[in-house]
Amino acid sequence: MDRGIQAFLAVAREGSTTLAASEINLTQSSVTKRIATLELELGAPLFKRDRRGMFLTEAGKLFFLRAERIEQEYKNGIEEIKLNTEAGMSRLVVGAGPVFHMNWISGLFDELIQQFPNLKLELKTNDHDSMGRRLRNAELDIYLGILLDEDIDDSVYSQRLIDVEHGIVVRSDNPVSKNEFIDPSLLNGYRWVSFTTDPVTEKRIKQYTLPKDSQASFIDIRTTSLASGIQLVQTGHFVMSAPLQLANNFEREGLIIKPVKERMELREAGVHVRKSTLESSVVQFVIKYMQEITNQLS
Repeated sequence: MDRGIQAFLAVAREGSTTLAASEINLTQSSVTKRIATLELELGAPLFKRDRRGMFLTEAGKLFFLRAERIEQEYKNGIEEIKLNTEAGMSRLVVGAGPVFHMNWISGLFDELIQQFPNLKLELKTNDHDSMGRRLRNAELDIYLGILLDEDIDDSVYSQRLIDVEHGIVVRSDNPVSKNEFIDPSLLNGYRWVSFTTDPVTEKRIKQYTLPKDSQASFIDIRTTSLASGIQLVQTGHFVMSAPLQLANNFEREGLIIKPVKERMELREAGVHVRKSTLESSVVQFVIKYMQEITNQLS
C-alpha cells in the first residue's frame, strides 16, 4: 500500500506522529515527511496541529474515508492472492449473534474440525463494537447474525438465513408472563439490562418506557454477556430484550420470553463474509452448513 497513505491513516488514528511512528515501525521524521509529501500532492492540509495532538481538517476527513477504502481493498487483494496460492485458511475467526452462537455454533465448530483437522477456530460473540466494521477490517472472517445496512458495504457478501424477532425476557413468576404479549409500559418498576447494542429494538421499546422526545436511555446495565443478563433477570429486579428464537434457552433458566405488544419488526439475519474470501473451502463449508441447518426450520 502507498506509504504516504499508510502514514496518514496511522496519524489520523493515533492523533500523534510519535504514536503513529511506533505503530508502523518508522521514525517520527519519516512519518512527518510522508504526511508533508501527501499534503503537497493533494494540495491541501490534512491535519490541524496543536499541543494536544493532530486532528483532521475538513479535507483530511474527506480523504480519510477514501484512504480507509484503499487500505481495505489492499488487504482484500492480499487475502485473495493468499487463498489462491495457499492450501486455504489455517485460522478462522467467527463472529456470532446470540441466536447463532447459542443454538448452532457448537455443531458448526465440531463439523469444521472434522472436515479441516488443522484449522484453528476463534469465536467472538456480540459486543458493543460494530461487527460489520470488524468484518470489513478483517478482524472477523465470518459474521453470523444481524448487520445494519450502514455496517456493510460492497466488499461484503451477505446471505439471509432466518428472520429474527425480539421479545422481552422476564421471570416465569412475573405477572406479565401470563399474557400472550408483553406491554413494556407495564414494566415501569423494573430495571433494563442489555447484553448487546441493538438500536432498532431499543428505539421501539423506548417508545413505551420514556416520555416522547426524551434523549435519555432506558437501559440501566449494559453487558457483553448473555449469561450475566440471564442472572440479572433471575433476581426478579431486571428485564431484558432478546430474540424469540432463544425461548428454549431461557426456559431452562426459569425465564419466559414473550413477543412485544404490537410485535417487533422481523429482522433479516444471515451469514456475512468478505467477498475476497468467498473462494475459500472453509468459508464455503460454513455457508453450506448454515444453509442446511436453517432450512430445517422452514
